[in-house]
Amino acid sequence: MDVTVIVGTFGGAEWVRLAHERAVPSGEAQAPVIHRHAASLAQARNEGAALAKTEWLCFLDADDELEPGYFEAMERATADLRGPAVSYVRHGRPTAPKLWPAQDLRDGNFLVIGTLIRKELFERVGGFKEWPIYEDWCVWQRCAAAGATVEQVPDAVYVAHVRAKSRNRQPSRAERLRWHHEIRQANHPELYEVAA
Repeated sequence: MDVTVIVGTFGGAEWVRLAHERAVPSGEAQAPVIHRHAASLAQARNEGAALAKTEWLCFLDADDELEPGYFEAMERATADLRGPAVSYVRHGRPTAPKLWPAQDLRDGNFLVIGTLIRKELFERVGGFKEWPIYEDWCVWQRCAAAGATVEQVPDAVYVAHVRAKSRNRQPSRAERLRWHHEIRQANHPELYEVAA
């Protein structure tokens, strides 16, 4: 599978450093870097995607990684969205890779940010939108609504580092539920229509 690494960053120096370390292992060629200090996460990811010249896109959070063999496993899949298994690292200890149970994407997210997506599909649904959290789920919902096929790929492993102060963990449960409902309603207003 043809792969191009583009590091799109925003925010503080710690995240920029982590993005460089994770995306470009020592001794390998330097990846193109986009640093948008004042931009949002959605803007950094969309700009990186626009620069990619490959058929497929794969987004990573700055402190996450792909296990060896990720792209080889993904290449054997056939769907428009290809979701990896996830290994969570807490306090330096990784969990065994697992797939989240598949469900209707309108109801919940069983795909992680490291899901492989066709670039054409990503562009057709409008890329990432400005949401404080769950922006990846918002994209996957719009892809499913556009008729995209979804496949889970257990041999492709995304390694997610869980940090107490991460962006997705800072909001309260009530805030997370509110954003969940707002994203769902934005993508599927028909589910919220009240019969007259």
